[in-house]
Amino acid sequence: MTGMRKLALGRIVGLLLTVLSLGIAVLSGYESWRFNQTVHGWDIARPMETAIDLSRTGAVTVPFDQTCSVSHGEAVYLDCDLRDDTGQVPEELLKGLSGKLVITNAAGEEIVRRSLMNDGGVPPGEPIVYRGRPGGEIMLVNLPTFAAGKYSATITVDQPAPALAGYQQTVYARYQLCGLEQMPVAILGFIAFCAGFVALVSGSTTLPGWWRHGIWKPFSPDETEAEDSTTLKEDSSETDSSDSEPPRELFF
Repeated sequence: MTGMRKLALGRIVGLLLTVLSLGIAVLSGYESWRFNQTVHGWDIARPMETAIDLSRTGAVTVPFDQTCSVSHGEAVYLDCDLRDDTGQVPEELLKGLSGKLVITNAAGEEIVRRSLMNDGGVPPGEPIVYRGRPGGEIMLVNLPTFAAGKYSATITVDQPAPALAGYQQTVYARYQLCGLEQMPVAILGFIAFCAGFVALVSGSTTLPGWWRHGIWKPFSPDETEAEDSTTLKEDSSETDSSDSEPPRELFF
């Protein structure tokens, strides 16, 4: 006699859970990797870079490609081929420098305006630098964070720094990252790990049965006969109990 089959609902639910968890793990892992690549790109990006001569008055306009809007700040640095014994650009080179940096959008609207000098009450002629980079470059101006997009930056030198004459100079912008930008990477990575663990446990308990029997659960004839005999016994006991009841007298 051929056995009857029933849908293995537990196996089906386990299989769906495995597929869903695996999909979440793969998607979250990919997004974590992609965002990590994005943050790494921000860390080495230079939204603006141009050669300039700060020893002469004048103005230069260059593109400013803003790709990060979540950093806690940005800064414009000066790199020069003149270094001191410690590998730093000497701050004395910037004495007397005065100017401004203006960033505008495609419509010509002013987004950022900063002075190329220390506005903290420092007497004129003092170095404008107040923070350096490990590579020896010195900061010209600190910028606020603004929306990503295509902009133009105009650097105007009103009073030059004569000590820079004859030296190659490069001005560039860098994002100031503090590490919190990596938070989405950690969160997505944790989600991927948890979903992958669920997929592993669910798959290891579900896939062997699915591989052997598919979505069907074998149902043997003995179980069918046992159920039928149980049903017959219950019906028989109900009939016997009804027959054993004494007849009721009717009173009018």
